[in-house]
Amino acid sequence: MGLLPCLRRGCDRWWLPRTLEATEAIGQLLLCGSRGSGLDRATRARIVRTVETDPSLTIFAALSFSGDCAEPTDLVDWLVTHATGRFASGDAYLGAPPITPLIQRRWNKLRDHFRTLAFERWIDDAALWLEVTGPQVSNTWREQWPKLRRPSNGPSEVPETSTNCMLQQLARMIQRQRSMEQSFDDRVQKSKLGALKQLAYGLSHEINNPLANISTRAQQLQRGEQDRARAATLQRIVDQVYRAHEMIADLMFYANPPDTVLTKSDLNPVLQRVVASFEEEAERQAIRFEVITPDQPSLCEVDAKMIEEAVRALVRNAVEAIGCQGTVVVSLVRDEDRIMIHIADSGPGLSDDAKEHAFDPYFSGREAGRGLGLGLCRAYRIARLHRGDITIAGGPAGCVTSIALTA
Repeated sequence: MGLLPCLRRGCDRWWLPRTLEATEAIGQLLLCGSRGSGLDRATRARIVRTVETDPSLTIFAALSFSGDCAEPTDLVDWLVTHATGRFASGDAYLGAPPITPLIQRRWNKLRDHFRTLAFERWIDDAALWLEVTGPQVSNTWREQWPKLRRPSNGPSEVPETSTNCMLQQLARMIQRQRSMEQSFDDRVQKSKLGALKQLAYGLSHEINNPLANISTRAQQLQRGEQDRARAATLQRIVDQVYRAHEMIADLMFYANPPDTVLTKSDLNPVLQRVVASFEEEAERQAIRFEVITPDQPSLCEVDAKMIEEAVRALVRNAVEAIGCQGTVVVSLVRDEDRIMIHIADSGPGLSDDAKEHAFDPYFSGREAGRGLGLGLCRAYRIARLHRGDITIAGGPAGCVTSIALTA
């Protein structure tokens, strides 16, 4: 079970559970939106039926709906229009709580309770759902909630044959699309890595040698320099030479990385160490850090030094994006077969072009206020070396980068 995007009011945030049925319904909406086609009658009826039987999805749509009264069809219309934007927003899961067994049990009890209530009464007890993961709901907000109403003809019926046929067609279409995308991505990635390796070796030989000469000469001049201003200028030359050398080393790492040394490691202290290394900088820039990890050790077969390096690169990107006065949330969530490390920040968002190329070497999104340089591509390479994945999501504001590892 996952989470729906957060509901916000002022500085408060609440999360509702996303059931399998809701995930399938929202998937239908997103697929239809990506193809530019509307919902056919059978698909729409099925999604309406999901809304009528899923309290958390109904409450999520109703509390986002602008109107005094809403029927299931009204809520589906709202989802059709707003689902893509809400799920793509970088703030959708910023600071989301881990789904603990206690939270799961409370949701299960609420689901059993709501089965005994009429659809029209779901909004009356909606606060019970919200307060599982968020603060107490104010009476002022309650008064603004719409009334729920079921149509007089009762619950929607979906022809079983139409539903089965639709699901089969959808599954086949997704299967074909994934196969084509994977094949294309593999070819592009192989070609890109080959070109980068050749470029990296060339840069290493042709540029590192003159950089070494520049650095040596600047340090020699610095030793006998009595003028402090000139000495400082020479030091800046040395610093920039080292920076250029590190950039070439990063490119070499991306093109031809070292072998991983895998050991059973607890990732909780890895995240703590990374955040601790930014304490002084965060204090200077008025950036608040939140670290959310499970109480139990998060053991995983990884190269701990590499994972720490990847997380540090992502946190560095978040800090640079914020500049000053913001929040970075570093969290770790574990389920049965994987570990997810999330780095969420309140900095500027990402354009579609920036999201597509964020992990390419030297791609920059600084025109949008966020530099993406080599740090993200290094983190991407480390994730792939561990047979994991790394993704980035961001809307008009905020960004969430996630590393997925096999537990």
